[in-house]
Amino acid sequence: MNENTFHGTVGREIRINHSQRTGTAVVNFSIAINSRRFDKASGQWVARPTVWKDVVVFGALAENVYDTITTGMHVAVTGEEVDDSYTKELDEPGRDDVVIRRTKIEARDVAVSLRGQKAQVEKVQVEKVQRTDTAPQPVG
Repeated sequence: MNENTFHGTVGREIRINHSQRTGTAVVNFSIAINSRRFDKASGQWVARPTVWKDVVVFGALAENVYDTITTGMHVAVTGEEVDDSYTKELDEPGRDDVVIRRTKIEARDVAVSLRGQKAQVEKVQVEKVQRTDTAPQPVG
């Protein structure tokens, strides 16, 4: 696994859905990553263009993100960049379908940045699953 951490500002309303098959929570949002570099020639800091990253979060983390994060918050997202490309089928005769190449961050952790904001933390009770030995018993 190749994890990276991205720091940015939540740029759109967070949406939550639940998988129809499993009921697992799925949250989607995007972050704006702003950076700058020092230009030696002018002696000034120069802003780079904003980079937008789409983020997807699953399960209990998704529920916590949905309940906590809002547009405009500064966050740190740790996760793996995954391929989210798709093929757009064109209905025009003689034209090939178009492959849309894109990636998104599949988050393993999302944290509120405390650089320019304060946060209150509330511990969430995690359900513990008891394991039982379910191996088949020999029939006597």
